Amino acid sequence: MVKNEVIILLSVAATVVSCGPQMEWRSVPMDGHRVGAQAVTLENVGTALGTFEDDTYVTPSGVRYSEDSAVAEVAAALMEVQPHFTALKTVIGHSAGEYANLRTDPDLPLGNLFADALRAYGSDLFGVPMDFAVTNFGGIRVPLPKGAITMEDISSMFPFKNYVCHVKMKGENLTALLEQLAGTKAFQATSGATVKVKAHKLESALVGGKPIDPKKIYNVTTIDFLLDGGDKLNIGALAEDVTLSTVLLKEVMLWYVKGAEARGEVIEAKADGRVIMED
Repeated sequence: MVKNEVIILLSVAATVVSCGPQMEWRSVPMDGHRVGAQAVTLENVGTALGTFEDDTYVTPSGVRYSEDSAVAEVAAALMEVQPHFTALKTVIGHSAGEYANLRTDPDLPLGNLFADALRAYGSDLFGVPMDFAVTNFGGIRVPLPKGAITMEDISSMFPFKNYVCHVKMKGENLTALLEQLAGTKAFQATSGATVKVKAHKLESALVGGKPIDPKKIYNVTTIDFLLDGGDKLNIGALAEDVTLSTVLLKEVMLWYVKGAEARGEVIEAKADGRVIMED
């Protein structure tokens, strides 16, 4: 689905009765062109949805509806709930660009940024430096927008109840995990490792800039979804010990964005060569 578009299903009269109705898919921009409605922000609540004048609802484009019409009832309901969305529409940070979740890119700027945030957050949460972090691209549902970032943006990015966890893992099993990731289409989002993959086979891997010690215990931050089969990963089966938390994944991004804003930083994501995949 293209961003800011909705798919409408159209039924077209059949030319041959025995074939049944013919269906066609068509994309229509969600830009409020039918009534002039706009995306609601803290600054335009009073005008984005139109106004009520006596017994008439007037859309932003000037179309008038009786107050007992279905359109007016929907508009009234939307206006009534807007005050409850104030916190969600609060700006909490700023981004230098729009960063999309292109799941086929193993060195994805958005994935890199978030995996780094997860590793840093895990270190603070569990009180021990995290050597490695991994989360799934599928858990990031929409792009990080360019410019102002709101609470609503982060909630939309991470709508699932995935919880942060700490996994202790032997180096030999960490290598096995990287081999599993190498066999996937886009490797997933990682932090702390530099890897090279060829023909979906792990060729080389460094963690913290050093070769993996098979007997060393490494600290890994991930999410509970990936512990037992999520996205075909079974990280829990490779673990020496697992500590679950009650921290939702979206709280990690909120922490990161708010921290950057407090420091006066504009968020910028980059590809950095941490994952190289060759055919």
